[in-house]
Amino acid sequence: MTTEFDLTCATCGSSLSKKSVSVDRLGFRNVGSVDVAACGNCGDQYFPESTLERLR
Repeated sequence: MTTEFDLTCATCGSSLSKKSVSVDRLGFRNVGSVDVAACGNCGDQYFPESTLERLR
């Protein structure tokens, strides 16, 4: 199964890596941190399905 971490950045084409970010920064409370697929080149972030499920 392909995940967001296996894809390349839609903006610049660079590899994505798993990064943990605080959800307080995203405007959510009481969830702690979640994993995102982050581009080390341009900084874009993509939310895996598992992260979106936690934020519902």
